[in-house]
Amino acid sequence: MLKTTIPPITKVLAEFVASQSWDTLPEDARECSKQAIADCIGGAIAGATEPPSKVVMELARFEPGNVAIWGSDITTTERMAALANGTLAHAHDIDDTNESMRGHPSAPVVPAIFSMVPATEVGGKALIAAYAVGVEIEAKLGRAMNMEHYERGWHTTSTLGTLGAAAAAANLMGLDSDACARTLAIAGTMACGVRANFGTMTKPLHSGLASEHGVTAARLAAAGLSANPNALEANEGFIDLFCGFDHVAAGLAVSDLGAPFDVVKPGILFKIYPTCSLTHHVLDVLLEGLANGSIRPHQIKQLNCGIGYRCENTLPYHRPTTGLEGKFSMEYCVAAALQYGKVTFAEFSDEAVNAPAIQALYPKLNVYIHPELRERDSVFNDFADIEIIHEDDEVYRKRLYKPKGHPTNPLSWEELAAKFVDCAEPVVGAEKTKQAWNGLRHLETLTGCEIVSFL
Repeated sequence: MLKTTIPPITKVLAEFVASQSWDTLPEDARECSKQAIADCIGGAIAGATEPPSKVVMELARFEPGNVAIWGSDITTTERMAALANGTLAHAHDIDDTNESMRGHPSAPVVPAIFSMVPATEVGGKALIAAYAVGVEIEAKLGRAMNMEHYERGWHTTSTLGTLGAAAAAANLMGLDSDACARTLAIAGTMACGVRANFGTMTKPLHSGLASEHGVTAARLAAAGLSANPNALEANEGFIDLFCGFDHVAAGLAVSDLGAPFDVVKPGILFKIYPTCSLTHHVLDVLLEGLANGSIRPHQIKQLNCGIGYRCENTLPYHRPTTGLEGKFSMEYCVAAALQYGKVTFAEFSDEAVNAPAIQALYPKLNVYIHPELRERDSVFNDFADIEIIHEDDEVYRKRLYKPKGHPTNPLSWEELAAKFVDCAEPVVGAEKTKQAWNGLRHLETLTGCEIVSFL
């Protein structure tokens, strides 16, 4: 694509960010946004006990303030709360995903805007609108830049997430279009995150950094910091460096903004397993087969698992040795489902990953890239193809396209509530969990003071 054919992306997105509010947000976008916000915070509370979260939380103790880190007794500064809660939200990898962004939309955005509540005193309606706007920016840029951006090794949760968090923060502050453009430009400079860090404690930090940088970008723009008003589409700007003009579908970044909002279509994929979303349709097939007796785990001779080409780089750990690596190992997730009959937080301990029974299963597993899923175009028709040959030669086969939690196979409010309890109750107890869920379920009715009181 010639540079001259690229529209003024920064300006168009900035004008959109500045123009949106609760009153302009369609009802379906309001409802989807509420679900995603609640789900993100539940996952973050669960993440408070994880090693990367503890590292960041200890750092936050050096910056005392009045903003809470979820699932803890620590209060810190706005900036540090965004960093910490953003890390918590991604610590278990049970936070949602989006097919336009090809990453995790909520983990950078929700902590950013909630960290600003004490200072801005905004209520639930403003938070919901800001969330929808932030995800819209992440998603529409992702739609334009992927799969090239993703396949260059960038973690979109961090790169695009920085811009989404910044847009949400700017909207929450009520910045005008000029300041919103500078916010996006500043955020473009702060964006980072390499996929080489998957399977380590730095991966969840990516979300925390995106959240922190988004808040900082909006605050700096509001204070008058100058920036290139065309920084996203400029030569040596965000798109040029992160994707390349030859690989971007630039019009998709600015077309159909909010029509519909991406939180509605293609929508938010809510996760029921604390592992990379590329494993979820495989896990659904295996756990369903185990539950109905079609799969006999102790009588398996060979298991063939056909998956998409993205798994080659996104799931690089074929023989993981840590729980974090296990989250990015198709082989381990398959073995865990067969051995433990479930894939929950407990199955991603180092002990569970290194169990002798797990090691004994690996020679029976044949994980391969399916012939129909080797090209970029296959991403939109991705599936898991499972064949299990038992020792008596009985064969179980199933192909699944979309896992439970996908917008085409959604979780209900009741199912999201059950997930929230599973995430939060072991950390903060039943009473605080109930209080938090009830508040988030009715977020649009709450003032800023009321929101601070239960989080």
